[in-house]
Amino acid sequence: MNTAIGIELISRGGPLMIPLLICSVLSLTIIIERLFSLRHARVMQINILMEIEIAIKKKDLKTALECAQKVSSPMTKIAEIALINSDKPKADLKASIEEAGRMEVPHLEKFMTILQTITVITPLLGLLGTVMGMIKVFETIVTEGTGNAAILAGGISEALLTTAAGLSIAIPTLIFYNFFNKKIEHLIVRMENLSVTLYELLTNDYSETM
Repeated sequence: MNTAIGIELISRGGPLMIPLLICSVLSLTIIIERLFSLRHARVMQINILMEIEIAIKKKDLKTALECAQKVSSPMTKIAEIALINSDKPKADLKASIEEAGRMEVPHLEKFMTILQTITVITPLLGLLGTVMGMIKVFETIVTEGTGNAAILAGGISEALLTTAAGLSIAIPTLIFYNFFNKKIEHLIVRMENLSVTLYELLTNDYSETM
């Protein structure tokens, strides 16, 4: 029943309901993927980092590197690069850690541009659909006059469907876009702090635990 209603609304809204439907599916898919990928535990892998810390303090860099290579995550990749370059001078080690961090940021920001684009274009597509629908309404007025209020009301309601659909997609997408942006900022700060800790561990200039 709900499927039939949905198909009817799409058909009543006109051809622009198709790209709006595509945007809604794409937005939902990205939101689900980002909710999974940006989990703190998945990005940081604190348990693995603790194993790396213990191995480094035991001067067992081989085991530490093996721990870093166990799981692929932004923070373990930074740890892996740091351990590979651990025999380099401090300045070079620091530069390699910073470069590794910069390389991982785009992975955190993956698909964010698409989400932002969806929040911008879906209201515009909805507005365009409404304008096209209103043009058809005025054409109906020209050909049939204003005597049939039911036809006019039906045409106007159909014209407004695309605007409603566009806003219905844009509003939750914008909410999640802002949520993910804040989460990414928090993760980047946390990764920077852990990277400093890792650098200090490898340069024997560390006094606390992760």
